[in-house]
Amino acid sequence: MTTTQTLSTGGETIPWFSGDQRWTQLTFVEDDPLHVDIDAWADIIDRTASTAICISAGGYIAFYPTAIPLHYRSVHLGNRDLLGEIVDLARSRDMVVMARVDPHAVHRDVRDAHPEWIARTEDGALQEHWAHPGTFVTDAYGEYNWEFTTEVAREITATYDIDAVFANRWQGHGPAYTETAEGLFRAASGFSLPTSRDAADGEAWRAYRGWRRERLSDLVAHWDAAVRDVKPAVRFIPNLGSFAAGELRDDVARNHVPFFLVDHQARNEGETQWAAGRDAKRTRAVHPDKPVGLITSVGPESHGYRWKDSVNAGQETVGWIVDGFVHGAFPWFTKFAARIHDTRWVPAVERAFALHREIGSTWQEARPVAEVCVWDVDGSFADDRTRRASAGMYQALVELRVPFEFVGERGLHRLGLPETRVVVLPEVDEVSARSAAALRAFVERGGDLVVTGPGPRIDGGIRLVTELTGASLGDLSAGVVRNNYVQRTADGGLDAGFDGADRIIGGTRLARYEPTDGVAVHWRFVPDHPDLPMEEVYPRGEAVDPAVFSSPLAPSLRSESTAGTIHVVAFNIAELYQETLLGDHLTLLRNVLRAALDGGALVEVHGDGLIDAAAWVDDESFVFAFANLTDPMAMRGQQRAVTPLLGVEVTVDLDRLSTAAGHTVDPDALRAQSVENGRFAEVAIQVSDGSAVVTLLPVHELGALRLLW
Repeated sequence: MTTTQTLSTGGETIPWFSGDQRWTQLTFVEDDPLHVDIDAWADIIDRTASTAICISAGGYIAFYPTAIPLHYRSVHLGNRDLLGEIVDLARSRDMVVMARVDPHAVHRDVRDAHPEWIARTEDGALQEHWAHPGTFVTDAYGEYNWEFTTEVAREITATYDIDAVFANRWQGHGPAYTETAEGLFRAASGFSLPTSRDAADGEAWRAYRGWRRERLSDLVAHWDAAVRDVKPAVRFIPNLGSFAAGELRDDVARNHVPFFLVDHQARNEGETQWAAGRDAKRTRAVHPDKPVGLITSVGPESHGYRWKDSVNAGQETVGWIVDGFVHGAFPWFTKFAARIHDTRWVPAVERAFALHREIGSTWQEARPVAEVCVWDVDGSFADDRTRRASAGMYQALVELRVPFEFVGERGLHRLGLPETRVVVLPEVDEVSARSAAALRAFVERGGDLVVTGPGPRIDGGIRLVTELTGASLGDLSAGVVRNNYVQRTADGGLDAGFDGADRIIGGTRLARYEPTDGVAVHWRFVPDHPDLPMEEVYPRGEAVDPAVFSSPLAPSLRSESTAGTIHVVAFNIAELYQETLLGDHLTLLRNVLRAALDGGALVEVHGDGLIDAAAWVDDESFVFAFANLTDPMAMRGQQRAVTPLLGVEVTVDLDRLSTAAGHTVDPDALRAQSVENGRFAEVAIQVSDGSAVVTLLPVHELGALRLLW
């Protein structure tokens, strides 16, 4: 097999970076040439049925006999060519091969020969590596990356039978403060490079973030062109971290990056298990036509302690990989250091990869389908409050078992899909005029918006809620409001699940809108009152200001055709849900979403359990898949075990499925499958009143209903 490798599927030839993918990554350490057991790794590749491999090649350390001056080679390499040995092993199994380079650090001899390649601190000192004194951090924006790393990539491409070059930690660690970086930035922006003395939201840092994106986008295009110039089928793959979607210009992503990798190797301290799927979904929202992979470490993720050559709980590893491929991210595991001191991770990866091979790969070429979309913001630069609100809404939708997709400034295409019915904006601060126009058109076509908090400003000006409904914002709380409550109106609706409660906890940041005629007010703010002394804890006056309301488009925007509705929860319910997980807030969000969905949904799930779900459709089938997150420690700490779910019932609305599929689905032609022992098995299906109802077989890590026609 050569670097012009293609894969054959049903007589059709496809590029190597398409189709069924399961990746092994072996990240060498310097003494691995003394200890690596090639046969053991061959066994792991076979057991996991990996289709591709990523191998450490060069950059900081070369694991092959490089001819490039100053390209440091492992002192233990001797006469070996460790890269070549693994390439031969992979090619003997018809695997795709990617060579990894890491250009973020260099040894002292490189510093001495080319101090201009080394990043500097704010005070001008050469930047020594924070974790390994005696080595030095490189300038990502200058000649080291643009010339030296390019030469390394070209040498590897010319010498070895590979399909791609992969770069890790190539984006730099701050502004670099070199003469090169300073000159380039000043020429582009007119500013000096920002320092810690500059305001984080000031002009200099904003300009730097934009310039950094442009410079790194150009670098990716440069590297991709360099390796393709040597061998046209070879591609360059940048590691973009967990916020892969926003790091590159669209033209570079489209023309130079064949697929994206989400480097979120495991959940961090206090992070939820659904974070893996979230990042895959976020990347797909921006780049819907590109495959996405999730990099998973066999060890725990701890940015503070960095236990890189360690082993995670097996169930945690399986659950992380499963949640990723439920949301469309092909699996990729990474092992740091070739020596295996602890083999417990191998069965976990083997099981997760087997589930993907038998189940998850069936929707790898399908289209994600969701009636609900959530507005996403650039997670790289969003403030903490916005991130909390985004996470809170995500958690609520997971608990409500609502399959949803992201939509945002760089991913507006889902607003035009026939199945998209609701867009949720969870305390989003600002949208562009372009996005506001797209959201307005969506509502004009009959879509509904759910807005929490005051809603975004349009390019810093008028509020979107005001633009669409005519309701003006009378007051917005500047600080935290304590002891706030909302009271339901006598005939306002949205009260399911609140029997016995006239009022519930409200918010800590309130938006007091003055709605126009035709607005339905469901809940009103109880007047603010003290929370101490205890004898003073009572409201003075009646609940008047709208807290939750629904409004049609303003009369000036309405047309003769049916238009949608704007539902406003005028306090920070999403941010609070992330912090407090209040059950009443979850119930209120459920009621608002059901109203926006006209009381029904494409898919509804009945039965116990915490699940993270997605839906997929192609010309011949529909899949509702979910990761089972049911575990006593699901919200904190490693997943020790997964609790099997029994009797889960899934109902699919066939009219809505026909809309999503783009053609009428014949109820009489339907067959149903569920997962049993890691494979799809036929199950009974009941069709009545326009719905298909299936009881799933017992669910372990992965649950799935597959309807075929």
